[in-house]
Amino acid sequence: MKSIFWGAVIIAIGLVRGDSVFRGDFNVVSILFDALGVFFIIRGLVAMYQAKQQQAAVPPAAPPPRPAPPGSKPR
Repeated sequence: MKSIFWGAVIIAIGLVRGDSVFRGDFNVVSILFDALGVFFIIRGLVAMYQAKQQQAAVPPAAPPPRPAPPGSKPR
């Protein structure tokens, strides 16, 4: 989630300053920063997707063992 936030912040800085690819300004610095922002956003989305897949793949925990009936010998 942090990657998505920081990627959006990097892109927003370029938009506020007026030198962003998203505003039509194609120079080396704007391409670099916007590509970096998009990279971090995609990285955060992939991390969230992978975490969701791992969570779905984990089997539920086994139930606790039954207590021994009264009067039986412990093993």
